[in-house]
Amino acid sequence: MTGTMGTAPDTERERRYRFPLPPHPIAAEQARILTRLALAGWGLNAIAEDALLVAVELVANAVKVGEVFHLTLSRRDGAVLIEVSDSSEACPERQQRSFDRVDGRGLLLVEACSKDWGWRSEATGGKTVWSLIGTPAAQSSPLRT
Repeated sequence: MTGTMGTAPDTERERRYRFPLPPHPIAAEQARILTRLALAGWGLNAIAEDALLVAVELVANAVKVGEVFHLTLSRRDGAVLIEVSDSSEACPERQQRSFDRVDGRGLLLVEACSKDWGWRSEATGGKTVWSLIGTPAAQSSPLRT
């Protein structure tokens, strides 16, 4: 699945934060804190549980690349767009795992918690994996191609 960004952001309706994160296990906790603060500031606490889970899952995948990566959080009406950009050009793939294993289910969780999700290659190299999480009023997504 690939995604593209729609039009330029409407600054009255969208707010954006972009954070560099280290290739270290602490990045997951940093992403959790940053996501919780952004959602609270936007009054989107109702979607915090799903957004926190998705942010941590996407960050956990980016940590494996071994280089500094970026977490971007954008408010879109009653939704939040979570993007994690890293230097890897490998596309994200859902893995088939057995029921007795606890790893390899991250993208399944992202898909389950998201209104829409996908990834895109970046012109400067690397990729961005994104997830749109929102309230029932934010069901439609301009991101799917």
